[in-house]
Amino acid sequence: MRILLLMAAVCAVPLPAVAQAKMPSVQIVFLTPADVGAPPGVTERLTQVADYTEAMLVKWMKAWDYPPAREQIFKRKADGSAKVHFVKASETLASGEFPLKDGNLARKGKLLAMEQFKLPKNLDVWWVWVYVGDPPKKYSSYLGSGGAWNGGLSQVNYVNLPGRISVNDKLAIPFFTDLTLKGTMHEFGHALGLPHNGPQVKHDLGMPLMGATIANYRRRMKNREERGYVSEASAAILWKHPLFTGTAARRYALPKIKWHDIDVKNDRKTRTATLAGRISANVPAHSVVVYDSVPQIQQTYFQKPYVGRVNKDGTFEVTISEPVSVQASGTLRILACCENGSMSGDEKGRGLQSALELDYRTTRTGYQLSK
Repeated sequence: MRILLLMAAVCAVPLPAVAQAKMPSVQIVFLTPADVGAPPGVTERLTQVADYTEAMLVKWMKAWDYPPAREQIFKRKADGSAKVHFVKASETLASGEFPLKDGNLARKGKLLAMEQFKLPKNLDVWWVWVYVGDPPKKYSSYLGSGGAWNGGLSQVNYVNLPGRISVNDKLAIPFFTDLTLKGTMHEFGHALGLPHNGPQVKHDLGMPLMGATIANYRRRMKNREERGYVSEASAAILWKHPLFTGTAARRYALPKIKWHDIDVKNDRKTRTATLAGRISANVPAHSVVVYDSVPQIQQTYFQKPYVGRVNKDGTFEVTISEPVSVQASGTLRILACCENGSMSGDEKGRGLQSALELDYRTTRTGYQLSK
């Protein structure tokens, strides 16, 4: 599960003027080699996946008090089933030319679907499912990247197994593990703009969708967890995504973020730390997200995510409820979640790579920011 960083290849179209912004859609593509046919029941299975994905995202957005204005993000047919675009590559599996050498079948599936079904260039979110045959055959490259401002792409393997996906089932039950359901939803989360984040143990909610694989999570946490959840940070990021607001107003506007009076206060009684400050931006921010990363302790899939609401005067407080308890050096990556769906930490870019980074070290009194 790695993020596809080259978004120029993902959405190789110029950003239109703000006034021309159009509502993005989720486009589901089912891609096969020229000599492989789609197995029976694909539309039914992908409808179940769409139902489960919508239910999980909406459930946790509401639980964290980020209720979406729009709860159904997948295109549906009149009977309620998910709309799936079936396309075939010109390469055959037998020839050895499929999959492609660069592994970017998401872009290939997207372009084939756009050409075959006359789909407009609209910076949509693309979920490309690749099928090369029934198990043990599989396509192993899972990728995803994107954001509210430029659409997204993800590619995953379709596992053809009997069974039914129920929206009430836990994310990591054996059947879902065989389907790699968490992995496919994880990559779709990247296509929506979600970074990796680890679990917060005190919440006792299970494994985060944007965290480690099931096997790696269980190995690290030393349990057989089956529950899954969407973190508060992910909910905050998704809240103003055009797919969940139903409007693309100012979708392309780049937030110009300025941070003021940032400081960390430690509370030894509660064993917490509070990051406080003030934010000003040309696109209003509704929340501040902080990712706490420490080498060798909590990185990438295990970095801790924290959230604080932005007040009308731009002030905010983010409580770090599970600070590192050993002597270490780490980094707080700080981002503003803005009203147009963008997530930024500076005046130049969007996403986690634009975060304001504050290095710190831990002492007996708590977090001490580096000067």
